[in-house]
Amino acid sequence: MGAPEIEVLDPAQAEPVAALALYDVIEAGLAELREAGAEAFDVKTTAGNKAAREFVQRCVATRTATDEAYTNWNRPILDTQKRVREKRDEILASVRAIEQPVKDQIDAEQKRKDEERIAKARAESARIGAHQACLNAIATLPKDYLRASVADVAAAIRDLESPEYLGQRNWEEYAEQAKEAVDTALTTLRAHLQNAKEREELAAMKAQQEAEAAERRAEEAKAEAERKRVARIKERIHAIETAPSTCIGLGVKQIQQRIDALAREAADDFAEFQAEAGAAIEAALGNLNTMLEAARDAEELAQLRADKARREQEAVEAAARKEREEQEAKAAAARAEREAEERRQAEARAAEAKRQREEAEARRSEQQAAEAAAQRVRAQAETLLALLIEARAHVPAGDLADRIDASINAATGAQQ
Repeated sequence: MGAPEIEVLDPAQAEPVAALALYDVIEAGLAELREAGAEAFDVKTTAGNKAAREFVQRCVATRTATDEAYTNWNRPILDTQKRVREKRDEILASVRAIEQPVKDQIDAEQKRKDEERIAKARAESARIGAHQACLNAIATLPKDYLRASVADVAAAIRDLESPEYLGQRNWEEYAEQAKEAVDTALTTLRAHLQNAKEREELAAMKAQQEAEAAERRAEEAKAEAERKRVARIKERIHAIETAPSTCIGLGVKQIQQRIDALAREAADDFAEFQAEAGAAIEAALGNLNTMLEAARDAEELAQLRADKARREQEAVEAAARKEREEQEAKAAAARAEREAEERRQAEARAAEAKRQREEAEARRSEQQAAEAAAQRVRAQAETLLALLIEARAHVPAGDLADRIDASINAATGAQQ
C-alpha cells in the first residue's frame, strides 16, 4: 500500500512594511518632541515647572500610543497563532494514535528477536562454561591427591582410566580436550602414586625406628629409675651416718629434733640395704646422744656466762645512761638559751622593719602631699598668668607695665 501524499502548508508571510506604517504618525511627532526637549526648562519658576510637566505628559502619551499601536496590531496575530498551534497539536495527536499500534508491533518484534538472541547467547555461554568447568575439574583433580594415601591415589587412577569417566557426558567439540586433560591428570596422578608409595615406605621405616628407639628409651629409663632408687637409699644412709657431724655447734633443741627424726627411721624402709641402714641409725643415735649431753652442759655454762655478762652490761649501760641524761640536760639548757636569743633578735629585726616601713610610708605621704601642693600651685599659677596677661592690656606704659611684661615672659619662657 502506497503512502498518501501529505500537504504541507506554506509558511505565513509576515508584513513588516504594513506593521511599521503604524508608527509613521507617531515617529513624525518625535522631531517636535526632540526640538521641545532640547531647550532647558526653568523648573524653579511656576511657568517653567508647569511647562516641564506638560512636556513629560506629552512624552508619556507618545509612549502609551506606541504601545497601544503594537498591542492592537499584535492581538489578532496572537489569536491566529493560538488557533494554528491548537490545530497542529490536534493533527499530531491523531497521527500518533494512528502510528503507535504499528510502532508497538515493530518494537515487540524487535524485543522478541533481541530476547531470542540473548537467550541463545546465554545458553551457548552456559554450555561452554559447563565444559570448561569440567575440564578445569579434571585439570585440578591431581592437586587433591598431593598428600593422599596410596589407596586413594590408586582409586583415583582407576576412576580416570575407566571408559565410563568420559562417557558420563557429551563433550561435543571438547571431546579431544577432555581426553588430553584425562591423560595429563593420569600422568600427574601416577607420579603422585609413586611419591605416596615412597612416602608410606619411609613412614613405615620411621615408625619401626621410633618403636625401637622407644623400647631402648624405656629400658634406659627403667635402669635409670633403679639407679636413682639405689642412689636415694644410699643418700639416706649417708645422711644418717653424717647426722652427728651436721649437728656440731647446734643447740640442745636442734640435736634433740635430729635424734627424734632418726628414731622414727625404720630399717625395713631401706629394702636390700636394711642391715647397713640399721647399723648407721644405731651409730648415729649413740653419737647424737653423747653430743646432746655435751650441748646441755655447754648451754648451761653459756647461760651462766650470759647472766654474768648481762649484769655487767646493765651496770655499764646504767652509767652510760646517767651520763647521757646529764649531757642531754646541758644541751637542752644551751638550746633553750639559743632559742631565746634568736627570738630576741627576730623581735628586734621585726621592730626595725616595722620602723623602716612606717618611715617609708611617712615619706611617701609627704611626697604625695608635696606633689598635690605643687599641682595646685601650677594650676593656680596658670590661672594667675592668664589673669595677668588679660590685665596687662589695661596697664599704661611705665615701670609697672615693664615688670608685668618681664613676669609674663619669665612664666611663658618668651624672649624679651
